[in-house]
Formats: sequence, C-alpha cells, structure tokens
Amino acid sequence: MVLETMRAHLSIRAIAAAAAFLLGAVSARAADLPAAAAPPAPLGAPAEPIHIWTGPYAGAFVGYNMSHYDQSGGASFSGDGFVGGVYTGLNFQSGPLVYGIEGDLGGAGVSGDGFNSTSTARIDANENIFGSLRARVGVPVDPFLVFATGGLAIANNKLSLGGVSDTKTAVGYTLGAGVEAKITDDVSARLEYRFSDYGKEKYDLGNTSVSSGFDEHSIRAGIALKF
Repeated sequence: MVLETMRAHLSIRAIAAAAAFLLGAVSARAADLPAAAAPPAPLGAPAEPIHIWTGPYAGAFVGYNMSHYDQSGGASFSGDGFVGGVYTGLNFQSGPLVYGIEGDLGGAGVSGDGFNSTSTARIDANENIFGSLRARVGVPVDPFLVFATGGLAIANNKLSLGGVSDTKTAVGYTLGAGVEAKITDDVSARLEYRFSDYGKEKYDLGNTSVSSGFDEHSIRAGIALKF
C-alpha cells in the first residue's frame, strides 16, 4: 500500500514537471516569433500630399517676348526681345486644387520697326516696363503644380517717327498656363507661357498721330521662395 502511494506521488510529480517543461518551451517559442504586422491601409484611401503649396512666395523670372503691333490704316509690324522681372503671390490649397493671386513687374528689351501707314516713314516701337495682376488656379501632382492664370495687364510702350517719340501706358489682359515644380519645401521653379493683348493708344508723333495697339507671346522661366 505504501509502495503504491509512493508510485502515485512520483507519477504526479513527473506529469507536473513535464507540463512545466512544455509550458516553458511554448513560451520561449512564442517570444521568438516576429511581432504581428500592422494592418494594411484600406484600398482607395487618398495619400497625404508630400508638398504643401499654401502660403506667400516671391521670385524672379527671365523670358523672351514676341510682339505684334497694329496701326490705324491697316499697317502692322513685329518685334521681339528679352524680358526679366520679379513676381509675388499667395497660394491657398484646398483638396485637389491650389488657387490664389499673383502679380509681376518687369522690364523689356522688346523692339520692332516698320513703316507708318500714312506717311510711309519708318516707325520704331519699344516696350519698356510692364506688369500684371492675375488670378491663378492649379492642380498639384507631387512634386508639380499644373496651373492656369489670367487677369489685368499693363505695359509702357514708346513709338518713334522721324525723330519724334511719344510714350503711352497700354492696358489689356493676359492669359497663360504653366508648370511649377518643388525643388525643396520652400523653393520652386516654373516654366510659363503667356499671351497678352493691349488696347490701342493714340501716339502724337509731330505732324502725325498714330493709333496703335499690340499683342505679345511670352515664354518665361522663374524661381521663387516660399515664406
């Protein structure tokens, strides 16, 4: 009887020891397993934009203009030349759109010449200072912004005939489009095309008065700093 009791106690101890061993082995194996990966983002969830366009900015540009001058009486002539200047603006970003306002001011080396429609004498045209105030709207495609722009345009223009000159400020409109790219979070570069059309002004050139307007095509490259 005593022997059987001892055998029972030994069996219980052996079973307990085996269970403890198995439990320790399972715990060690679980500790070696990699942590569960985070659940994937739901399909179709919109990605957060990398670049933020909201805020004020200022920059400088260079470009090339091609102008066409009209005279009363049907005569016309063309001119071209380099331009350069500065621009500043303010962007707001809302969902898939970037919109804002922008202004620029520049100087031009645009010149052209032809013949006056009434006197058949040579006439020269020179564009001096110009500027614009425009609305701008675009679609961000990181790191690019594809945009369109349009608004008011002003240009100071001089006509010369027979040694007599007159300067007028012409008012018109400008329309354009371009692509801007983020170089860093605060620096961007752009390439832009603009078409501008200026209304006719009357130039007093000695004994002759000339009514002339002009339009121009402009290709510009710029770089800006966001504040």
